[in-house]
Amino acid sequence: MMFLMNITVLLVFFITFFIIAQIKKNNGLADMAWGLGFVVVAITSMIYTQNYTVLGITLTTLVTIWGLRLFFYIGIRNWNKPEDYRYVAMRKRWEPHVVIKAFIYVFMLQMSFLYIIAAPIQMTHFIANEVSGLGFIPYVIGLILWIIGFIFEALGDAQLKAFKSDPKNKGKLMTKGLWSYTRHPNYFGESAMWFGIWIISLASLNFLSIVGVIGPLFITYLLLYVSGVPLLENKYKDREDFKAYAKRTSKFFPLPPKN
Repeated sequence: MMFLMNITVLLVFFITFFIIAQIKKNNGLADMAWGLGFVVVAITSMIYTQNYTVLGITLTTLVTIWGLRLFFYIGIRNWNKPEDYRYVAMRKRWEPHVVIKAFIYVFMLQMSFLYIIAAPIQMTHFIANEVSGLGFIPYVIGLILWIIGFIFEALGDAQLKAFKSDPKNKGKLMTKGLWSYTRHPNYFGESAMWFGIWIISLASLNFLSIVGVIGPLFITYLLLYVSGVPLLENKYKDREDFKAYAKRTSKFFPLPPKN
């Protein structure tokens, strides 16, 4: 069955990344596995079900574009860099059982989250319906939302990278471009893309596709309350420039900056 196949392939995939991370002594490489893991699920699902419908190919293509961009963006940034401060803190807390705890609480946990978030992809390939009639309405709406989300994530990352690459900005906060409308344009973009993916999946006009909403709801919850926004907000919360930035800039959903 497709769902069991995906679990098996993901397990092999994440164990491989875990081994590489231990060799390089950098558990932050789990972040590289994140985007690429969705590509693995999408392609595995499509091949296993032979779902080469317009809907199946569309979702697989969109997930592949997003996942590969994120994989290379994070990979170029992290591959030969020191371990991220978040994982350094975890390493200190987990001594002397760093390896086993990293395997369970980083790699296996990410794999589990990924499997849940990928629900709309998996359900689409499981249903394997063509787009027709009223199905084109959610198809177009979802595609537009996905494009908006992709622009926010990709452009937000590009603007931040350019800002950090300028030595004159060392120690400063990025508050321009998309970052003037939301303090986390990349996280908003990721949430919007997953809602777009789910709305596109509704084009199958099958009641089961509604189940896929667990994906965008879960990733948005994680971004807002667990691993995304809270970590960065807590990191800068005591800085005066961040307090001023937070007063005039929306936390998540893009809004015009306050005067």
